[in-house]
Amino acid sequence: MSRAGAPPSQAKSRCNGRATCGTASLPVKNLLLQISVLLLLATVTTWLLQREAHREACARATARAQAQTELIAQAVGNEALPADAPRLIRILECAVREGDLAAGAVIDSAGRIIAHTDVACVGRRLSPEALAPTAESAEVQAGLFGPDPGSMIARPLIGPHGPRGRVALLLPAPEVTLWGGQTLRLLLPAGLLLLAFIGITQTTIRWAVRPTAEFIERIWRTLETSGETAKGDGAQTHGHGAAMEQAVSCVTALHQAKQALTVQNSVLDYEKKRMSHLIDRIPDGILFTDALHHILFSNRAADKVIQRSPESDGSWNLAQLPADLQAALREAHKTGQAALPESAENPRHIQINRLPLPGAMGEPAGDLYILRDVTALHAAQSAQAEFLSQISHELKAPLNTIVTFIEALADDDDLSSEERRQYFNTLNAESLRMARLIGNLMQLSRIQLGNLSGKFTYVKSAALIRQQVEAFHSQAESAGLTLQAKIPENLPALYGDKDLLGVAVTNLVSNAIKYTPRGGQITVLARVADEELTIEIEDTGIGIPPEAQERIFERFARSDQPEVRGCPGSGLGLTLVKEIAELHEGEISVHSEVGRGSLFRLRLPCRQVGTRMDVAA
Repeated sequence: MSRAGAPPSQAKSRCNGRATCGTASLPVKNLLLQISVLLLLATVTTWLLQREAHREACARATARAQAQTELIAQAVGNEALPADAPRLIRILECAVREGDLAAGAVIDSAGRIIAHTDVACVGRRLSPEALAPTAESAEVQAGLFGPDPGSMIARPLIGPHGPRGRVALLLPAPEVTLWGGQTLRLLLPAGLLLLAFIGITQTTIRWAVRPTAEFIERIWRTLETSGETAKGDGAQTHGHGAAMEQAVSCVTALHQAKQALTVQNSVLDYEKKRMSHLIDRIPDGILFTDALHHILFSNRAADKVIQRSPESDGSWNLAQLPADLQAALREAHKTGQAALPESAENPRHIQINRLPLPGAMGEPAGDLYILRDVTALHAAQSAQAEFLSQISHELKAPLNTIVTFIEALADDDDLSSEERRQYFNTLNAESLRMARLIGNLMQLSRIQLGNLSGKFTYVKSAALIRQQVEAFHSQAESAGLTLQAKIPENLPALYGDKDLLGVAVTNLVSNAIKYTPRGGQITVLARVADEELTIEIEDTGIGIPPEAQERIFERFARSDQPEVRGCPGSGLGLTLVKEIAELHEGEISVHSEVGRGSLFRLRLPCRQVGTRMDVAA
């Protein structure tokens, strides 16, 4: 900035110099850079075009030489080569003169040169190695035509009794000219395009920097006016200078404020995107609506419920949603909470909560709806209710029987000893049934609490399995079933909890007896393979449908077959078997066909005496 006391002419010259330097330096640099790049592209393009033209010229010359070689071979014919040497020389000279060739020669089968464009070479003999079929063409070319540059084209002469010689022509190397007529014809349009591009670029740059140049010119005019006014009054000049400095400082402050706002906007945009990403990953559906019930925002979970595509705009209205969802939202708007039950269109159970969003002057600005998927909770509550109902029924049945028989024993004193024994046996069976049910419930509670563990020791596997099977012989006979066990004597010991392993085998055998019709057969088999003890319980019962086999080991799971529903049970036996197998680092599997029976296979690892295993639930 010029001083207020400087002459106006000096200020103006400084203005023009600075303005010219500030506005012209950048376009000149850009222009030079563009010209350099375009010249480089033009040079590379020209070289590529010349190389392609060179390849085409070589191909045309080679084709023409091959055709001339064929003509010369036809002109030689079947005549004796040495006797017709003058005619062959004339043919070669004519072919070289009219075909733009460097040299030519005719060779007989013995390697002797019969005719040559260089008469001094006639009669010379080539080496047999150079005439071999596997010999390189460079050796033959050097022997015929010397070190002349070019490529040789040869064709054999075939007579009635075999090869008679060959015709060879030397094709000169094509001349490569970088700046020929073809190149100029290509560069002329390129130059015109280059000039047009430079003109367009200059015009664009001037148009782009015009606002900046006008702004700078306006500032310097203000300075010039301030300098002219300051001639008569030094104080006023000082005031104008201070005003200009203040103006410059204000412009600098505005520029800095603009940069700060740019940074702040970038931070806010980042925070907005991060918050949107977090809300989109929330498992609960979030739905924002305005006072007119237009959907302003919905995350990914809400889009799945309302069947809205993420690419849709924000102009959706609640009236466009499915009818059942509209009814649930209206109920939530009135009462604050509603439920969307499962249906064919919506296989999930959704709980909807509404939170009003207050606006200005106490008027509602919209609503926030939270859509929570409670399908698992609903299923768990239904399963728990069904489980309690089944347990109540299972406990009620043996209790009723026990109470009935106790009352009969108390009221009737004339019962015979046989009848009393029968009553006592029934009471004992029902008591054992209740004890087993209570034991399963206790094991289930231990599983739910996560403290299912065992007192591990070495167990004689053969004696354990045989003992559990023998306990069911009387029950199998009374049910009209055949129960047999195939247990080898030399089974290895198992390292595990004897009581829990007994519960697993007992539950499997008890299920087989329960679901096998009269006259069926149950087989318990044990074998060892790959350091693993396998216990198989196979029956000829009703079988399990394929869709039920996938969830047969889940808690409270039972098949929907009428035969299964007609038998008492809580669906906990196979769940306990699976937990016990996993506790012993084993596994349980099933293979079944409806109407043909089932095969349960329990695999447990064998361990030698002296080894240990860390046990935890």
